[in-house]
Amino acid sequence: MIKTNSTIILLVILGVFLGVYCTAGKSLMTGEYDSKLAQPIERLIETKTGDKLGKHYREQINLWAAEGLIRCPYGSESPEKESDYFVMKLALVIFGGFTVVLTSLISIGVIFMQASTAAEIPASSRKTILILILIILNGLLIRVVITATFPGNFDMIFFNTAANAALSGDNIYAMTKNYNYTPVWLMVLGWLKWIQLIHFSAVTFGFMVRFFGCLVDTMSLAFLLLIAKNEGLPATRTAALFYLNPISFLTTGYHGQFENFAVLMILIGLWAYLKLRDRAIWGTALLWIFATAGMIIKHNVFYELIICLNTAIKRNWLKLLLFAVSVCIFLATFIPYWSTGKDGIINNVFLYSSGYEGKYGITFLLKLPYLKYIFIAGLFLFGLFLKSKDIVRNCLRGILFFMGFTTGIAIQYFVLPIALGVLRPSKGFLLYSVAATLFLIGRIDNLYVPGLHLLGWNVVWLSVIYWFALEIKRSRETEQNILQKV
Repeated sequence: MIKTNSTIILLVILGVFLGVYCTAGKSLMTGEYDSKLAQPIERLIETKTGDKLGKHYREQINLWAAEGLIRCPYGSESPEKESDYFVMKLALVIFGGFTVVLTSLISIGVIFMQASTAAEIPASSRKTILILILIILNGLLIRVVITATFPGNFDMIFFNTAANAALSGDNIYAMTKNYNYTPVWLMVLGWLKWIQLIHFSAVTFGFMVRFFGCLVDTMSLAFLLLIAKNEGLPATRTAALFYLNPISFLTTGYHGQFENFAVLMILIGLWAYLKLRDRAIWGTALLWIFATAGMIIKHNVFYELIICLNTAIKRNWLKLLLFAVSVCIFLATFIPYWSTGKDGIINNVFLYSSGYEGKYGITFLLKLPYLKYIFIAGLFLFGLFLKSKDIVRNCLRGILFFMGFTTGIAIQYFVLPIALGVLRPSKGFLLYSVAATLFLIGRIDNLYVPGLHLLGWNVVWLSVIYWFALEIKRSRETEQNILQKV
């Protein structure tokens, strides 16, 4: 009871805090000059500490300007207005960053309280309903606040180029090496651009992309709650651990990448499979369809399809056949672009490697030739050795294997294990949530909090390895218990 009341109090404080920010920070989100907000910043940067803080955050503002994410509307013709503009941008990163950091800390507190929830309060309980409502409102609000306040990362520029190409009928794969994704996402970008031009011309395209991600997160929450209900898991715990997880809202609201879209497809497939246990053929068919959809949306989750097929189907020939059909469908999506864009498709999609190689994980420790191809082979084989009947845990272990041994890393990958980890929470999940949160809010392409910007990639990798080791240990314990019963 005390824990429940404390959760409600924290969520109410969070909601009030975000509401105050939305009222006071309206000018920050619209980019309009407001002397009430600018004057405290001007006084702050006149102090010794404030000057250091100003220099720190100007690095981030300069990065945004260099990447074309922000542009002073007054140019150099009005130095006074240009100065006002950049003061407001400084206010944005300081006030907006403080708001998101404090929100992240409160959210982590709620997560830790809910993580120990073993039994659900009766569904008719008003407190349960109140907590769920507060979680959903706060989770959606913080995503919109980040989306409206910050310009996002450099992918927003490339996404805008791809969207324009989709609307004009040009072949994006022949135009740039910066589009490394499938045609499905290209069609989504074109659709979002069309909606922006017709209905929401006042907002940026980057906002549209990231707001779409917010809606995807909300749909994922809905299916997580359906799975939780089907498996008898606490609804409030499931909602809090996912929708208030800073990794989720920092990647969705700021970065705008679409790993969460692929994960949504996997969640829908898992829900259908678990819901239709008494109609196994239909459940397995839907699992295959949506796992295939996830791979087509973002092909760096192809191993999840292998794991789903291996867990749900006994006949090896049928697993192989369905996987082959999925691969054919995936390849077929590129056919309309192949004649003029085959070089771009091969080099920039099929052979693409994420950045920061040598700074994260296995590539930091080992400098071996062909390590990338050894890792890819491992992704194909790992899922075949998972013998557990718990398909959710198997899918989680597959993602952790990917995160633990990948030879290329990107910030958006950090969101991959969150949804499945919510359904199988552990100390590893909590440690990972804290480590990745601290790393994200320290990054120059996120909140760039002083001090935390010194954290390295391997802070996250070590938490992944710990989580993965816990899951492997749990797998062995389960197998031993089965053998003992036999």
